[in-house]
Amino acid sequence: MQKKVEEEQDVANSLKEFVKRWPKFYYFIFDFFGPVYFGGLNPKSFLHRYQDGGLVLNLGSGNRRLTPDSVNVDSCKYENVDVVADLSKLPYANESVSTIVCTEVLEHVFDIEGAVEEVYRVLRTDGYGYISIPFLYPFHTSPSDYRRWTHVGLKDLFHKFEIVEIGVRSGPFSALATQLCFITSLLLSFGNKKIYWILNYASIFIFFPIKFLDIIANRLPFAIHSSALIYCVVKKK
Repeated sequence: MQKKVEEEQDVANSLKEFVKRWPKFYYFIFDFFGPVYFGGLNPKSFLHRYQDGGLVLNLGSGNRRLTPDSVNVDSCKYENVDVVADLSKLPYANESVSTIVCTEVLEHVFDIEGAVEEVYRVLRTDGYGYISIPFLYPFHTSPSDYRRWTHVGLKDLFHKFEIVEIGVRSGPFSALATQLCFITSLLLSFGNKKIYWILNYASIFIFFPIKFLDIIANRLPFAIHSSALIYCVVKKK
């Protein structure tokens, strides 16, 4: 079973890593044609509101840089990655970081408790962190995928921190659009894992317009109960 899962991940990752050779093209496709609409507080707005001029880490950054002075930390040596490190073993001194951003990364970390402890350790007292994670979002690799959280579970995960705000990043229609991509590939791949992932990625060009309904839905009461992604801002006590 483990070998089968690893083979499936290899197929999905190889397709994704191939497109990542062209970062601008990859993020254009991801941002506009991707099945999720990113609303709510975004990382750049968070930095504008909470950054105080100290060291900023973007954990699990990939090859995108948020600001010219932010430090990109990732387990893979992509273009624009400044520090290659495991999130559960950050190469920074205690309380040496003023602000941390971590977007759609923690679901890929095996030692989640260790990663959260590291965030707490390196973040200085009264420092802020921005975390966004999936809730109703299907399995996706980079390199693997281990878990999901509700908004209550997210609060529990960061119980050592003060929760400054929590909200919807990508709402219920983003969740629907994503599920439709996976269902389409499920029905039409006939058990072939390569065709499955190719259809999965190709389907976004059919279903991505659905996500724009979240422009309204993100603002509705109780949207957080059925959203694709949620976020929180935390402060070290």
